[in-house]
Amino acid sequence: MNRGLSMMVVALPLLSGCLSLGDEPATAEAPTTPAAAEPDSATAAPVLAAANHQMARAAVAPAPDYPAIDTLKGLSSENIEVLLGAPHFRRRDKPAELWQYRTRKCVLDLFFYPGGGGALAVEYLDVRVGTGQETARQACFVSLLKARDNAAKG
Repeated sequence: MNRGLSMMVVALPLLSGCLSLGDEPATAEAPTTPAAAEPDSATAAPVLAAANHQMARAAVAPAPDYPAIDTLKGLSSENIEVLLGAPHFRRRDKPAELWQYRTRKCVLDLFFYPGGGGALAVEYLDVRVGTGQETARQACFVSLLKARDNAAKG
């Protein structure tokens, strides 16, 4: 093993303590001098793999989970407005209301009808692209949620 590689292999355990994502605090180990016995490749491989795994895990942010579009059915108008914001279009045809949300990809129509106690709740929903073609319902819903998240971030 060349001298530069052996120095890196010796330094990796010290660096991996700095990169630790666990609950235990990192402890400093006594520095190893270059005159110490060089670790063999069987010892170095797990150390390198562990360091790479820790760095990759720290760099990747978890993707947000989005609810299924069918969870909108039965939600009150207040809950929909909290989730998606104000609709882009609203039409009242007593006793129903139509709320429309739009992105560049699709349009979501929510049809509200009075439920128990007279409060409006989603009874039916429809998803389509601007040309009238059907699109994946869940993909449309997620695009609306992402647009809402991006608008909230500014």
